Amino acid sequence: MINLLERFALTHTQVTHLHAELKGVVPENQAFNAKVELKLTPREIQSATEEAGMPVYQVSARLVCRGFKAKEENAEPLFSVELMLQAAYKQVAGTPVSYEEFTQNHTSLTRQLYPIIHHQLQPILKQFGLDQVRLPYDLVNPPKKKSQQQPPTRQVH
Repeated sequence: MINLLERFALTHTQVTHLHAELKGVVPENQAFNAKVELKLTPREIQSATEEAGMPVYQVSARLVCRGFKAKEENAEPLFSVELMLQAAYKQVAGTPVSYEEFTQNHTSLTRQLYPIIHHQLQPILKQFGLDQVRLPYDLVNPPKKKSQQQPPTRQVH
């Protein structure tokens, strides 16, 4: 698998869809389990040609986050957020990557796109009064076991 982050530069991002819903008042000490789904869909914008230079591809990232009261995951979610982000990538290194090759390896861009989306979601959750919701910072690596985790700290952005 090719790490596209070594060959492509992120040139533009734009939030194109945002839907957030809170189904009721949530106590400050309410514990949550959040399910996060991220789907990336590549699209060709400009193929590599002599005139155009290196290829440019777009990735549509759709993130859905649903929050449930702890131990009630089969119930109706207390909150849900759906965000779509469009990201443009231009190749800056190596031999031109074909669209087919980009499509086969586009998941390597998750490392860069998920933190950008995470940054967009945190203020929304805060506005909902959901400061206690902590989304993972990395969807690629599995979370550490509880014995290896450090206690949560308040983060200032």
